[in-house]
Amino acid sequence: MEIYRAEAQELRIAERVRLHIMDSGVRVVLNSELVVQFTARSQRSDAPSAEPTELFLLVRQEIGEQANRRGYQELGAEIVEVKDPVDEARVLDVWHEVTYRKPLAGVSDAVAEVRWALDLEKYVQP
Repeated sequence: MEIYRAEAQELRIAERVRLHIMDSGVRVVLNSELVVQFTARSQRSDAPSAEPTELFLLVRQEIGEQANRRGYQELGAEIVEVKDPVDEARVLDVWHEVTYRKPLAGVSDAVAEVRWALDLEKYVQP
């Protein structure tokens, strides 16, 4: 396990894609309680005619059911526009993200939960 970014109350866990280190979407949050959270998504480019509600439902069915069985709860859902880094006016894709969280009893639980979340396929296709 590698840390992608550390902030005051959050550790962002890294994911390796070939030689590159990227943000995995998995986080350990250290607020008043210790929490592992992750974000899963579907992309409009995979189903251009689908409504946002359908794309969120796809994530909830594919990922949410597994997460719920493991004790995770949905924290929130949002639509994220992925913009061209050269031309901010151009939208490359639209992601439909759902974030899940699980409060932990102690630090010893965090490693197992982070590993589970890293192993989970967080990109859902129709």
